Formats: sequence, C-alpha cells, structure tokens
Amino acid sequence: MTATQPRPITSGRDSRFAPTLYAHVGQDNSHTLAFYRQNGGYTALERAFKVGNDAVIDEVKKSGLRGRGGAGFATGLKWSFMPLNDGKPHYIICNADESEPGSFKDRYLLSEDPHQLIEGMLIAAYAMRASLGYIYIRGEYVLAAQRCQAAIEEARSAGLLGRNILGSGFDFDLHVHRGAGAYICGEETALMNSLEGLRANPRLKPPFPAAAGLYGLPTTINNVETFCAATQIMRYGWEWHAGMGTEKSRGMKLFQISGPVARPGVYELPLGTTFRELIYDWAGGPTEEIKAIIPGGSSCPMMPWNDKILDTGMDYESVAAAGSMLGTGGVTLVPKADCIVNATWNLVRFYAHESCGKCTPCREGIAGWMTRMYEKQVRGGGQPGDVELILDMSDNIGGKSFCALADACLGPVLSSIKLFREEYDALANTGKPLYPARKRWRDE
Repeated sequence: MTATQPRPITSGRDSRFAPTLYAHVGQDNSHTLAFYRQNGGYTALERAFKVGNDAVIDEVKKSGLRGRGGAGFATGLKWSFMPLNDGKPHYIICNADESEPGSFKDRYLLSEDPHQLIEGMLIAAYAMRASLGYIYIRGEYVLAAQRCQAAIEEARSAGLLGRNILGSGFDFDLHVHRGAGAYICGEETALMNSLEGLRANPRLKPPFPAAAGLYGLPTTINNVETFCAATQIMRYGWEWHAGMGTEKSRGMKLFQISGPVARPGVYELPLGTTFRELIYDWAGGPTEEIKAIIPGGSSCPMMPWNDKILDTGMDYESVAAAGSMLGTGGVTLVPKADCIVNATWNLVRFYAHESCGKCTPCREGIAGWMTRMYEKQVRGGGQPGDVELILDMSDNIGGKSFCALADACLGPVLSSIKLFREEYDALANTGKPLYPARKRWRDE
C-alpha cells in the first residue's frame, strides 16, 4: 500500500470513543451554565467532594492522564507534588496561552464549553487544597476570554465558586487574566511573572512552581485540555479513561490538523490512532502531494511522508520512537511544492520574534544569526558552506538557552536539513529553490 492510499479505520469510529471533551462544541448556548447543567455539568465536582481530596489525586493517577499541553507529564503525579499541609495559600493556574503554530484545540473549549474547564479547575483545586485560581488566556482570544469571564460570573452566582461550594466547606475563587500576545508566556514560569505584573521572562528552576510559584507560594499549572480531561475522569471513572489509548498513553486526545487537507480542524480520537487514520479517514486526505509531517506543533521535528510514518500511532512513545514529539497534537502537512528552506524560515522568524531576549543563545543565536542566515538563503544570496554554518550555530544554541524556546526553534531547523538537505544545498549553490512553484516564495 502506498503512502497516498488510505487504510480502513480501526478505532476512531468505535462507539466507545464518542467525543467527550468536544461533545458540546458547536451546539447552541453550550457556553452557558443552564446548558452545562442540563447535560450533567458539575456532577463530577459533586463526586469529587464525595470521595475526598486524596482520592481525587489517586483517581487521576490511576487514569493514566498525561498533561495535554505538550510535555506529557503524568498529571496525577504532578498534582501530588503540591505540599498539602503546609499552612500556605495554594494556587492553580490554567495555561490557556495557546500560541504555538499548529495548535488551536483549546480555543473551542474556552469559548464553547468554559464550564467544563471551570469544573476541572474546581476538582483540581479541591484535590490540591487551593483557594484561588487563574485562567491565563491568550490576548488574541477575545471571545474565549469573554465567555470564560461570563461563565465564572454564572458559577459564582450559583454558589459554584466562592465560599462553602455546594455545602462542602471548600472555598475557591477563579479569575481570568488576559495575556499580551507573547508566545513566551506559554512557558509556565514566564506566565507566572506576567501574572505578577512583571516582564514575561522565564525563571530559573528549581525551585519548581509546586514549591515556590505564583508570589512565591505553591502553584500547579495545567493546560486547558488537561483540566477538562480531569472533569471527564471524575464523571466517568478512571477505568473508563484508562481503557482508551495505549498502555502508556491513556485516554482520548484532541488532534489538530492543518495544511493542504480536505477537512482541516480538530478531531477527538484515542491516543495511538495512526496518522493515516487522522489524515485520510477524518481529515479527508491531502489535496496535493505532501513531503513532510510536523506531528505536534511547530516546535516538533519534521517527519518524512512515507508509509512507516503514516502507520505510526499518535501517542507519546510511538512518535518519540519515530524521531519527533507528539507535543500538543498539532499535525501540519508540508506540501511537496513548498521550498522547505522558505517554510523553515517562516518558523524561524516566528521564534525570533517571540524571543524574550533574556539569554544570549536565543537573543543572538535565534533572533540574530539564525534569522539572517535563513533570509540570506531565501533571498538568493546563499553560498557553499552555509548549511554547515547553520549546523554549527545550532550546536552552539541547542541545550544552552535559559528556557526551551531556542530548542523549539531548532526542532524544524535540524529536521528539515536532515530530511531535505538537497533543497538547502541547491539554494545555497545556485540561489534557486528546487521547488519554486509557490509564486511568492521569496516575498513572504
């Protein structure tokens, strides 16, 4: 079977795997409290109060839930790091600063089903004895911020936020904080600095947020999808969640797909679903010839377009074994007709623009030298030896920056050179791309 032929789907349409996180996305008034409660809303919170704080953490551990923000760290284990009897105020923060190219799954949870997120944060706060929470939301998500703020006000009026929630004796309140449009705020310590009114530069770790986070107090930060998954785990039980996905990557996942496909969008599928199933059976297949896949957002190394990759399961272990990362599950298809150097330059420019400038490898390496080297290539000024210089620069940047932003930029740089060296060499030696089909390839 060639890479351009679909294979019959095996799991995505199994009735056991009906959408849960996205069950109400697109329905009228799904963002309101009345709609949410009519569809079982806040019953998961009631169950959490019934089983107790420690049992909630244990249930999340047994479910196998891993953070859906990109790193894939075990959620229950992360929650257990919070010191429980230290007498200090505890904070929880939802990282809703979704700004990596290729990632757009959380915006619909925020704008279409905000009470699912609020309930998940309430469950997490109860488990970790937190008294205050923040939804740190990307500044460009105007509707999502408005919907979240309205949902918080509804919940507060209904006694679901504030003092003695549902007669449990548990007190917790929640606020929306609008970001200022900086990608670096997705890094958890930079996010906390921003929340405190400081410049959004990352902090040195340790100490980690669970020990000294927001305002120097114990803090746990999770992604939007992670909190929403916790809601469903407490509603249906850990066995339900652990029964989906693979042995080490449990549950459902929101996969995003963009690029030249018939039906780009977000698809809720079990972890371990193959790229072939997502691309052909759900997204309708490519609309033109493809040469590479970015599997999990722009920071993940590119993978070649072939049968082996298409039949790779979209779970943390399988994608890592294939040489990349699952990340946020943001799958992007790169057309064969695109010049890979120009496409990579586009990503390099993004990371250069978003660098906070705190450390030299990122400020001078990514935002300075790397950007100029790529611009030199695509403007037709390349020369033999340029690719070796880019690789040498990468050696001096990788693993040496203060946070992961520079390494994120090197993901597409190094993988594109490894997979498509002939395109780099042709551009450096002749000043002309191997694939000049895009009319504006030098003018973008």
